[in-house]
Amino acid sequence: MQKNFEKVIIDLQSCGNNAIFANVDAQKQDELKLKVKLWLKANNYGYAWLAEKCYVTEATVRNWMARKIIPAAKEHIIRALMKDVPLQFASQVQVTEETRVTLSLDSETRKMLEKKAFAQGKTLAEFLADEVPRLGE
Repeated sequence: MQKNFEKVIIDLQSCGNNAIFANVDAQKQDELKLKVKLWLKANNYGYAWLAEKCYVTEATVRNWMARKIIPAAKEHIIRALMKDVPLQFASQVQVTEETRVTLSLDSETRKMLEKKAFAQGKTLAEFLADEVPRLGE
C-alpha cells in the first residue's frame, strides 16, 4: 500500500511541473489573443481574413480566440503578419496642434488598460486618446 502512495506522489509532482509550464503558456496565449483581436480590429480585418492567411477555417480561428491553444506554426504566421502589417488607427480625437505623449506602463497596468479598451471595442491607443482629455475635467 505504501508503494502505491509514493508512486502517486511522484506522478503528481512530475505532472505539477507540466501544469506550471502549461499555465505560463496559457497566460502568453491570452496576451497574444488579446493583441491579435485588437490588431485585427484596428486594421479592419476579420477572423475570415486571418483564417485565410493561416490556411485554416474561420471556425478554427474563432476556437483559438475563444478557448483553444494556437499551434506554434500558426502563432508564428500570426506574429509575422502583425509585424508586417502596421496598425491603422482611426482616431476619434480632433487635435488642433500635434501633441505626442509617451507612456511607460508596467505590464499589469498595460494589460488592465487593454482589457478596458477591448471591452469598449477600441484599441489601446484609441482608448487612451479618448480618456486622456478627460483627465483635465
